[in-house]
Amino acid sequence: MEASWIIGILVFLLGASIGSFLNVVIYRLPHDRSLVSPASHCYSCETRLGFIDLIPVLSYLILRGRCRHCNAPFSPRYALVEATAGALAVICWQMFGTGPYAVGVFAACAALIVVFFVDLDHMIIPDECTAVVALFGISVDVYYLWTRGADYAIALTEQIGADTLTVYLPRSLIGLAVGGGVFLFIGWLFETLLHKPAMGMGDVKLAGAMGAVLGPGYALLSYFLLAIIIGATVSILLMLLRIKRRGDYIPFGPMMALAGLIMLLYAGPTTLWILSRYGYG
Repeated sequence: MEASWIIGILVFLLGASIGSFLNVVIYRLPHDRSLVSPASHCYSCETRLGFIDLIPVLSYLILRGRCRHCNAPFSPRYALVEATAGALAVICWQMFGTGPYAVGVFAACAALIVVFFVDLDHMIIPDECTAVVALFGISVDVYYLWTRGADYAIALTEQIGADTLTVYLPRSLIGLAVGGGVFLFIGWLFETLLHKPAMGMGDVKLAGAMGAVLGPGYALLSYFLLAIIIGATVSILLMLLRIKRRGDYIPFGPMMALAGLIMLLYAGPTTLWILSRYGYG
């Protein structure tokens, strides 16, 4: 038990350290800046940050959210991203162990964290993040196709004369096409009815990437429904709090990212819960 606690703390610190890098990505990627140069520094006084400034989560608490050189305040988001990444690393370790699959799930989760905040700030979804999620889904699919063969693929049969022909298609690629296609159609439909853009191509690409992870089945349907539920709930709360008004644009990417995090970690239970709400089962 004691060893498990020590490992858990180390995993959290590793995840939080990666979260510290994600803060750099969130800030620099939308501005097309290098992610490695210059080194981390205070954006107010330009002083390069030292070890005491870069301890994940703890630095923010020790320094009370301020630069120790110029006393400029830091956003609590930095500590939030670090703590979230650390917690997700622990969850991945507990659920999936320490193998390649756990690393892949965490990498996809990290990409969705970046999507959440970048779209919240700039209303764009970086293609690099979408690619990480899609690559994870395709990689897992390739592994299962290799180890399980055609039994894992989607079989389409066609009767031609007296012969029955079967085509085996990868789940990830069909899911990618279905996910992106559904969102592309929804965006076109709303734009046609409302005469204004209702969904960006970044949303379409992210939907396709999640389709590559979840496949073209009930899990993908549940992901769409969960994102809509989260989006509707957040929109209502923002209007009740008078932060947003009716008709104001609210980016949908953060809702999709949050739904994606939930589905990456708890796809089975979430799918069953969502479908039961809609009368299935």
